[in-house]
Amino acid sequence: MATTTTALSEQEVRARIQRGRPLALGLGALGLAVWASGLATNPKLALQGYHMAFFYWMGLSLGCLGFALLLHTVRGRWGLPLIRIFESGALLIAPLMAVAFLPILYDVFVTHSIFEWTHKEVVAADPVLQAKRPWLNETRFAIGALVYFAVFAFFAYRLWNGSKQEDEAGDPIKAEFLSRQRSGHAAFGIVVFMLLFTLAMVDWGQSLMPHWFSTMYAVIMIAGFGLNALALALYMVLSWRDLPLYKPIVYHEGYEGYRRDWGNFMFTLCVFWSYVSLSQLLITYSGNLYEFTQFYLRRNTGGWEYIAYIIPVFHFFVPFFWFLAPRTKWIPKQLLVGVMIVLAIRVVEIFWQIKPMWSETLSISLYDVAAFVGLGGIWLYMMLGNLLKRPLVPKNEPRLLETAH
Repeated sequence: MATTTTALSEQEVRARIQRGRPLALGLGALGLAVWASGLATNPKLALQGYHMAFFYWMGLSLGCLGFALLLHTVRGRWGLPLIRIFESGALLIAPLMAVAFLPILYDVFVTHSIFEWTHKEVVAADPVLQAKRPWLNETRFAIGALVYFAVFAFFAYRLWNGSKQEDEAGDPIKAEFLSRQRSGHAAFGIVVFMLLFTLAMVDWGQSLMPHWFSTMYAVIMIAGFGLNALALALYMVLSWRDLPLYKPIVYHEGYEGYRRDWGNFMFTLCVFWSYVSLSQLLITYSGNLYEFTQFYLRRNTGGWEYIAYIIPVFHFFVPFFWFLAPRTKWIPKQLLVGVMIVLAIRVVEIFWQIKPMWSETLSISLYDVAAFVGLGGIWLYMMLGNLLKRPLVPKNEPRLLETAH
């Protein structure tokens, strides 16, 4: 009877997902078609825009994987309504994002439009790049990417299959055993994930400016994409707050703890991202060496400084006071507005992080937008498809029946 009731309560959510998937697919196809036209007219600009889009959506996939590992480790009740979204997003690391990486790999070996260190004549005339050649070379870059995708996909599929077994377990005791067993694997996965995430961010992001040094870059990206994944999951759940499946979770008196935890976690990640970003700036300012300062010099001239003013306002100050207010955690609509602000500024922040690597003046091309929308549309289409393959809320989960703290 409980299974039937849950299935009935999921129908409206599943119907909304089914209606949204064709729209995502249409936008994805249109965006990729426009982007592909740029390969004939301006391939350098098109490939650079594509890399920026890949960086964002791959980062979001990794943010989902990181949160899935975290939730399976700590087994917090607050994450149970969100866990399926994280698992579905993480599952896109392979094959979708692995296939999406192929144009970047092609550029590294053939067209050399994205990374400065792939130009042999530039490396030959630059002692710094020559010293970094053991790491910044095409073969090592490709092997590294293969390892990253293989390991990330392994953990994503292991979590997916493990939680699937728990959903199918008829015995509550067996379900609890499977959950605790998965917790140990996920704890080990977090350690490996953090290490490989750091190396991947160095390869795909930091090496775009190969003379630049920063020990904080990967930490900033970990905090940012974790915030990104949490904001996306909360946006979806809060958007479905009036549908039968999620209405008791979002509104019912026994679940206020979830809303409070969601708001507090958003607050914490916004503050942590701001802390590590400010730390990078202070370290750079104190050192006052060109190898460090060139990152900010590029982003504080040519119009980029205007975005540099916007980011602290909407990535720190507005979310800080928004999520700090108790009222935000008690009113789902107000929490949703805060989540939407974070989702919007995350796109702007990644644009500011990546685009100036190639352009000294503020600019955005049609191919930047087309690649972002195209790859994002396909990402959302497949993520929603994964979401439909499983119960939207974990089954056989006794923690869902516990009184929220």
